[in-house]
Amino acid sequence: MIYKDIIKNIKSKNLEKIYLFYGRENILIDNAIKSFKDILNKDMIDFNLDILEIQVNLDTIRNSVETVPFMDDKKVVIVKEFDLLKNSSISEAKENEFIEYIKSIPESSVLVFINSDINKDSKLLKMIKKEGIVCDCDKLSEIDLYKWVRKKFDLNGAIIENAQIAYFIQQTGYLDRYSKKTLNDLENEINKIGSFIDKDKKVSNYIIDKLLVKKVENDIFKLIDFISQKKAKESLKILNDILDEGQSVSYVFSMISNNLKLIIQTKLLVKEGKSNEYIKDKLNKPLFVISKAIKQGKYFSYEEIIRMLNSILDYEYKIKRNIMKDEIAIDMFISEYVKK
Repeated sequence: MIYKDIIKNIKSKNLEKIYLFYGRENILIDNAIKSFKDILNKDMIDFNLDILEIQVNLDTIRNSVETVPFMDDKKVVIVKEFDLLKNSSISEAKENEFIEYIKSIPESSVLVFINSDINKDSKLLKMIKKEGIVCDCDKLSEIDLYKWVRKKFDLNGAIIENAQIAYFIQQTGYLDRYSKKTLNDLENEINKIGSFIDKDKKVSNYIIDKLLVKKVENDIFKLIDFISQKKAKESLKILNDILDEGQSVSYVFSMISNNLKLIIQTKLLVKEGKSNEYIKDKLNKPLFVISKAIKQGKYFSYEEIIRMLNSILDYEYKIKRNIMKDEIAIDMFISEYVKK
């Protein structure tokens, strides 16, 4: 069952006894939680809604689930980041005990798990799928994303054509396989565009290009992430994607170099004890760009960054002198720095 149908059933009180929502899209997960809250008697919600998130075990869940609802049809128990669902080292005995309990959840209660990640091989997950609903909230489908983006632009009072919605989605890179973009990121971009547009409220490709962090810039960030994690296959895959989009090797080298220089600058300012807000203003970059650079800086030493910058200069020299073909040069650069 897809997300929108699950939410529709919840709102109509066509409920299962157990749910699991997992993934990185907090907007989708928060909406699911709100949907459960909305079906409860507002005057009695303190009695009929439990949110458990610290040191949760089977006894805690059992005590909450088996408390009968007070002046309402259902008791809703929401459990956040349940360890049994994501920890593969949990004993089989504990897992089996919980699996048995799932079968006996009273009809008067709804048990809802909210996890950022899960162990997809666990027997517990298979049992929840059998007894209830499991919903992957990692990423919207292309069709649902289109509708969501349209709705957000409408809420901003923006006039946007179908072609511009498609262009916006393409430029964000949200649907890319390795993209870490979330709906929160897209909403921030839409709000930024909404506050910029003129009196005619029309969104053009020019405005999108002017305000949006370009897809290729996001790809370069991801490329540096993969290099820092020594992931050769992923690094070369995203590099090929960038080149297939028509970017030149010279441009890619330039972007990598700029990002490495930004990482050095942020490392120095962090070492001085400066805040992210200060660094943002000092370097005149968006806050999320600064945050990414600071995070990436933890994986590179100063010496390694300097070696990489010098290596880029060396490869660029060889390309200009026709000593080496450009695509061979960039492949060799990537391979050199993803070695264990």
